[in-house]
Amino acid sequence: MTDRVRAACSVALLHGGSHAQLATLADPALAQYRLRPLHVRTAAPEELTDIDVIVVSDRLRPDLLGPWTAGLLAALDRGATVVVFGENPVQGWVPGVRQQSRPTVFWWWRTGEDHRLRTRAPDHPAWGFFADRAVIWHYHGVLEPPPGAVSLVDLHTEDGARDGSILYLDEQSTPGRLLVTTMDPVYHHGSGFMPGATQLLYSALYWATTNGKKPC
Repeated sequence: MTDRVRAACSVALLHGGSHAQLATLADPALAQYRLRPLHVRTAAPEELTDIDVIVVSDRLRPDLLGPWTAGLLAALDRGATVVVFGENPVQGWVPGVRQQSRPTVFWWWRTGEDHRLRTRAPDHPAWGFFADRAVIWHYHGVLEPPPGAVSLVDLHTEDGARDGSILYLDEQSTPGRLLVTTMDPVYHHGSGFMPGATQLLYSALYWATTNGKKPC
């Protein structure tokens, strides 16, 4: 699909005006998506009704994200694609998910620690969009997806047992598509540090706008 066709798709970034979020909105590499900025304080949830792809930026204040959740669920019900990045509360409004905090292994590539992240579902079409570097770098907690959802990356415990998902795709719970992760790529991309964050941000937008149930 060409950039011109992708740009015809309406894409919004729900954000809170942080330095990293504003830097992401100003990134020339994302200009092709014509991101519509929706500030959680000054925009209205009704503005979601005509948007095909909605990206919920990481690290939003829970009390400010709360009024938007009904609109996000309504968007999924009409077949939109919603991407929810990490450091956001998802249990209680994202369909069927359970969420738990976990300590983060920040600099495993320097310390030699095992990051304990393992990719899953190797034959899933999403892997045509996400490289390992984009999805193995960082996390904030684990998720237990609902039945029918596909975990793409799991965190394991030190003894090798599965601990939970840090990235999953749900195409079953609603008519739309829901990609949820505990990684926070907007913060790290906009702040200019953390290998893999930029790749995840770019890959998620490319996936969301080129591979939907409702073609963009």
